Amino acid sequence: MENRRIRVAYLGPEATFTHEAAVRHFGKGADFIPVSDIVGIFDEAESGRVDAGVVPIENALEGTVNITLDRLFRSSLRVVGEVSLPIDIHLLTRAKSLEAIERVMSHYHAVAQCRRWLRENLPGAQIEEVASTALAAKMAAESENLAALGSRMAGAHYGLRVLVEKLDTESINVTRFFVLGHEVPPPTGKDRTSIIFTLPNEAGALYRAFGPLAERGINMTKIESRPSRQRAWEYVFFMDVEGHAEDK
Repeated sequence: MENRRIRVAYLGPEATFTHEAAVRHFGKGADFIPVSDIVGIFDEAESGRVDAGVVPIENALEGTVNITLDRLFRSSLRVVGEVSLPIDIHLLTRAKSLEAIERVMSHYHAVAQCRRWLRENLPGAQIEEVASTALAAKMAAESENLAALGSRMAGAHYGLRVLVEKLDTESINVTRFFVLGHEVPPPTGKDRTSIIFTLPNEAGALYRAFGPLAERGINMTKIESRPSRQRAWEYVFFMDVEGHAEDK
């Protein structure tokens, strides 16, 4: 039992950016389990059917992944790790030239980030949004007239060539992923802690909440609010601060 490999759920299918982030964090010593949606990853980890889950939390260009935040508010899981993954989007295909491509598929974020390139270089191609970049690559592998916007990992996994490299021109295209588990790891000296809290709906409540952070020199790196989904106009706050939860 002690030698059992750790089981990690990620947003599938194989070769998504989430899969790449999971492999980067856990290495080859884990079994990676693809799950079709983010809610399912939480369910698998909370139930104990897997030891950990990896979910996207924020993209530098597109913002927060709201479904991840909303589920974190109601989950018993802890954020036990973080992966920041540069997102480079390539044109993956079996076609030998751009002229042969009739349809381009990808996740809507990838399509949005490459829309200018597509408009200038494949104006006649049909653009189709699908559930993930990896699913797009899987579909593109079935025909020489199709192409996908995705990662090198997806291209290699599904036997596609990189016809054009890095269609997205933004240098800050990075996605953060949370590693979810039950046991909080010990301090490393370069930690970050995520805090979820609510406040009374009264004047100065948010100011009073932030005061102790400023007084103690604690750096807040992110603050965001989401509807509580329990009462109208009630909000839950999500905050990242530098430091470990066990720090004084």
